[in-house]
Amino acid sequence: MTETLNSWITSFKKNERGSFVLEYALLAPLFMAITFGSIEMGRILMVYTTMEGAVTEATRIAMTGSVPEEYETTEAYIQHHVKQSLENVGVDAGVTISMKVYDSFSDVGAEEPYTDSNADLSCNNGEFYTDVNDNGTWDNDMGASGTGGEENIMVMEISVDLPYMMKGVVGIVSEEKSINLSTSTAVRNEPYGGVAWVPSDTVGTCA
Repeated sequence: MTETLNSWITSFKKNERGSFVLEYALLAPLFMAITFGSIEMGRILMVYTTMEGAVTEATRIAMTGSVPEEYETTEAYIQHHVKQSLENVGVDAGVTISMKVYDSFSDVGAEEPYTDSNADLSCNNGEFYTDVNDNGTWDNDMGASGTGGEENIMVMEISVDLPYMMKGVVGIVSEEKSINLSTSTAVRNEPYGGVAWVPSDTVGTCA
């Protein structure tokens, strides 16, 4: 009985039939994950590269003020150009386009000035502030919406909430259903003869 069992074990060890199928079953999932993951990464890079190109072209449009006659404003033309560029790579939703204008580079991202009488670093309790962007409320970013005019500073940002195409593969390492891509730039418009945006000196009261 013992000899028979030993013989069977020895025979089993030497038998390589089916080993390829077993190896394939072990490696196939890993190979597929790498393949589909590479496809997903390539898609993300393609969309991001398109966003970078759209921002570059959009800032050129804003700097020169060169807009086709069928568009009423520079902002409308830029919106169309960016959305069309992204649609060409399959992105037709989840796109956010922001354009803000400033008087100088030092103003970019800065809050509207206020008195801060109580020194609590907050605009409140009836303190006075300068409504630089003229929107009727105090803002922690004084930028006004739009592309501005000649020699103004224009800051543009594009963000895309891009759903994963290979959700099953990504789901192995993350519960996220999408990835947020964003790119931005700041430029000074050229003196092309348009009307420049002028910061408001209106004084408001903090809530």
